[in-house]
Amino acid sequence: MLLISVYKNNMTIGMYISLVTASFNLVEQMAWNLSKIMQKYSKNKIYLNDLSTFSNLEEIEGADLLPSVKTRQIPLESIEFKNVYFAYPGTDRYILNGLSMKLEKGKQYAFVGKNGAGKTTITKLLTGLYDNYEGDILINEKNIRSYKLEEIKAMFSIVYQDFARYDISLKDNIILGRVEEIENDEKNDILVKDILCNIELKDDVDKLPKGINTILGKTIEGSVDLSGGQWQKIAIGRCLASNAPVYILDEPTASLDPIMESEIYKLFGDISKGKLTILITHRLGAAKLADEILVVDNGIISEYGKHNDLVNKKGIYSHMFESQRSWYNE
Repeated sequence: MLLISVYKNNMTIGMYISLVTASFNLVEQMAWNLSKIMQKYSKNKIYLNDLSTFSNLEEIEGADLLPSVKTRQIPLESIEFKNVYFAYPGTDRYILNGLSMKLEKGKQYAFVGKNGAGKTTITKLLTGLYDNYEGDILINEKNIRSYKLEEIKAMFSIVYQDFARYDISLKDNIILGRVEEIENDEKNDILVKDILCNIELKDDVDKLPKGINTILGKTIEGSVDLSGGQWQKIAIGRCLASNAPVYILDEPTASLDPIMESEIYKLFGDISKGKLTILITHRLGAAKLADEILVVDNGIISEYGKHNDLVNKKGIYSHMFESQRSWYNE
């Protein structure tokens, strides 16, 4: 069509070349844009599938309630798994494959094993995130399914690997662990300062411009960011503030080097004596400090005992320890 205009001298050759070039460029841009649009469509469709699945979930009574203060005042004597089988919804593979164990008050337990062995799954079942398991989970000889969610929340205080870093004051970062019974500011200050001493962070906090009232993070003007190790101690402080019967550390130090990890676990072990404490890790610096080590493998407790006994047994734990020995100072 354009050539006819050139032939009749209604268009110059230069204009013809310009229009043809522009047309090809337009087609190319449209092709790329269409490809990007289809990519975004496919991605957003998957997000919408997840949103639809979430929207169709049933409401669970008590899910939005604060932990029960009364429950935290009841002594926790034992936790027991009896022949527990569990597979995540939508899968056929059993993560827990007949797991049985009993944990008793006042002891520190270390769950160790390879990634995917089922260590974190145990905490998810304990805290009521899933109830589609087979077998029995007992707390104080009572089936966990008979507890209300606000009661289960009150029993456990957990520091996860992806713990939160709140851009609020240092004091509020810690006191959030006790949100169900927040006292007045004076009592909060005393509580926070005691916890900072316990987690060996007092000297660092004293150097902050506003002490415990310093805003943490990077987003607010005048805020101060902390190192990775300091943030992890803050998360542990939040756990201590809860005063829950059971403390759980689920690999919160995975981003630290093994030596620093071992030091933080030792600190946590010292300040949580008298509690039932669960340490979950695939690195063994903390396991040596526990009263009992439980090796999770293929969904069961394959070995258990103290560090030296397991090393001498020459089994899974011994092999893991030998492969990691160079990470730690003996």
